[in-house]
Amino acid sequence: MKIGKEKALFFAKKITTGFVFNMAKLEGNPFTFPEVQTLVEGVTVGGHSISDQQQVLRIKEGWSSLIERVEKGSFKLDKETVVELNAILAENEALSVGDFRDGQVGIQGTEHEPPEEDKLNELFDELVNEIKNENLPESAFRYFLKAAAHQFFWDGNKRTGQLIMNGLLIEGGYSPVLIPAKNQLEYNEKMVRFYNTGKTEEMECFLAGSMVIKEKA
Repeated sequence: MKIGKEKALFFAKKITTGFVFNMAKLEGNPFTFPEVQTLVEGVTVGGHSISDQQQVLRIKEGWSSLIERVEKGSFKLDKETVVELNAILAENEALSVGDFRDGQVGIQGTEHEPPEEDKLNELFDELVNEIKNENLPESAFRYFLKAAAHQFFWDGNKRTGQLIMNGLLIEGGYSPVLIPAKNQLEYNEKMVRFYNTGKTEEMECFLAGSMVIKEKA
C-alpha cells in the first residue's frame, strides 16, 4: 500500500525489532522475541551461541543501514549497495563477502540451478534494467525473487534481497514487507515452487500480503 515515504520510514523504524526477530527466525535462529528486543536495545543476552547472537546483531545493523540510506537519500539499486548490505548480513557466515560469489552454489530441495558465477554481473544489470520498467510494488517483489534465484552471493541472498526489496518500497513510499516466521512453512513451500517453475505470481501475492500496511478491502 502506498503511504508516502515519510510514513513508510516511520513504520520501518517502528517494526525494527519485529523485522529482526522474524528474519532471524526464518534463518533458524533460536532467539525469542523478548531476547531479540533486549539485544537490539544493547543488552547482551546469555544462553546462546556467539554466532546466533552475531547473526541477530548483523540483521539489526543491516536494517538500520538500509533505513539510514533511504532517510539520507543515498539508497540506490546498484551493485555497490547490494554488496555492502550483504557484507553486513553475511559476515562470518559466507565463504567470502565484498563481491558476488566466485564459484557455483545450489539450492537444497529444488530443481533450480543458479547461474554460473561468470554470468552474475550481466544478470544483475539485466535485473536492474528490467525492474526499472515495472511499477512498484511488483518491481520490488520481482527483485527479491530474481535475486534469490540467481544467488548472487555465497550466503545471505534472501536476507539481502529482503533489504533491497524494502529499500525500493520505502523509497517509493510503499509499506515495508515483514515476512512472519509463523508463516515459514507457507513461505518455504511457495519459494520452492517459484525456484522450480520460475513463476512469480504466487510469491508476489504472498509478499503483498506480508506488507505491514495492507490495501483496504
